[in-house]
Amino acid sequence: MTLGPAPGGNARLGYPLGYWNANGFVFGVAVALSLWMSRRSLNAPLRWFAVGAMPAVLLALYFTYSRGGLLALLVACGCLIALSHDRLWLLATLGVGVLGALPAVLATQARRGLADNIAGQATIDQGATVLAILAAGTLLALGLFWLLRRLERSQHEATGRALAFSRNPRVLKAAAIVLAVLAIGAAIGVGGRAWDQFTSPDVQFTSYPENHFGDFSGTGRSEMWRVAVDAFGEAPVGGHGAGTYRFSWDQLRHIDLKLLDAHSLYLEAFAELGLIGGLLVLALVGMLLWTGFAAWRAASGARQELHAVLLAVCLAFAIGAGIDWFWEIAAVGAIFFLAAGALVAARCGQLVRARAAADGEGEQRRFGLAVGGLALAWIAALALIGPLLVDREIDASNAAAAEGKIESALDRADTARSIEPWAATPYVQLGLLAESQGDYATATERLTQAIEREEDNWQLYYLRARVEREADDVPAAAADLTEARRLNPEEACLHEGFEGCG
Repeated sequence: MTLGPAPGGNARLGYPLGYWNANGFVFGVAVALSLWMSRRSLNAPLRWFAVGAMPAVLLALYFTYSRGGLLALLVACGCLIALSHDRLWLLATLGVGVLGALPAVLATQARRGLADNIAGQATIDQGATVLAILAAGTLLALGLFWLLRRLERSQHEATGRALAFSRNPRVLKAAAIVLAVLAIGAAIGVGGRAWDQFTSPDVQFTSYPENHFGDFSGTGRSEMWRVAVDAFGEAPVGGHGAGTYRFSWDQLRHIDLKLLDAHSLYLEAFAELGLIGGLLVLALVGMLLWTGFAAWRAASGARQELHAVLLAVCLAFAIGAGIDWFWEIAAVGAIFFLAAGALVAARCGQLVRARAAADGEGEQRRFGLAVGGLALAWIAALALIGPLLVDREIDASNAAAAEGKIESALDRADTARSIEPWAATPYVQLGLLAESQGDYATATERLTQAIEREEDNWQLYYLRARVEREADDVPAAAADLTEARRLNPEEACLHEGFEGCG
């Protein structure tokens, strides 16, 4: 699975985050936030802007062809509508946004150049046409929203009954039961066929991208998750170590697909960090969701509506992180933690006020825990500076080597090694630089040091085998190539000899 396709290189929208499913998630929760703004923004122009933006955001979500983005939309909007006192108006406003986006979506489907992102003047012309249609759809959405606002202000008797009906707890419970029954029925009716498609080894994207929304293919996820489970079984207590899933994938996979992540935050945590680390990740996400729910339940009025949309965002992220890797993208993770942080702060304030009221005393704020948590966060942030500096030095070393400045390249790589002597990357760089100079003994030594730090990385054995072959140490080269094949048996290039992997 690749990131950020070039214009005309892929039908799916990779801009701005570089990954279509990440974009889909952001667009999905943006619709939920727009729904909340349409009712609760203190600024009237912003309420209208939120409604007017929904058709464009929904069209952007469509261009990602992301089922995860569609799931984020359904979860975030569904949670907000279910928890909101104004659920009927929010549902109607969502319908307004969908109606505004629908003409542009249909127009896109009729224009294959735009739908498939085929570079060319024809696609540009089609885009201009769809943009005009989107503008008309936006005006339609704003007009329908105006009618909704007018209907709300009319205080018609039928409207009042509909609102009372939508706010009746018994109706909500009945709706939940109906949805559960429908879900069970759907699982029984299409579950077998859906599972067969989901577990299919075919990971190719459909020829007609819009069909992806209704496709049950897991694009290899069942295999990714199986490898994570198997890797956990190999080291259930302490795990294999952070960032080692890619090595488990190379060794245990049954399909030819290059991969770094398990496409599941929770399964990857168990595979890499073992039972303790996996449970800590689950506890973190679960605690934040429960805190958000408690904050919503204890609030009222506009504050409760705000907590509802923040909880909806967090829930969409928690579910999405279970089926994809976009949680590693900083912008996506920031959305979750900012929303969760606001909910935690709100809940803490509620508890302080409740305790003060129960004790009959004024609020007494204690900041010891907060200061300790902030200090721990700063320590964690400082700890991440090391890898960033190493990456910077390695990039500088590569740039210097490309310019023929070997001494500078060596100095940069050696600086990276001094920053993180436990990391394999600086030793790999030093080994490759030595190889380029024909110093095969030093290259072998450096690559051996890298292997000591990442003993499950097949690429290191392959590189050392290549150096040993260049040094005419054929038996050692053959042994390392055999080990590389053992660690990555599905890698076709390893079966093409020493030049196969380039």
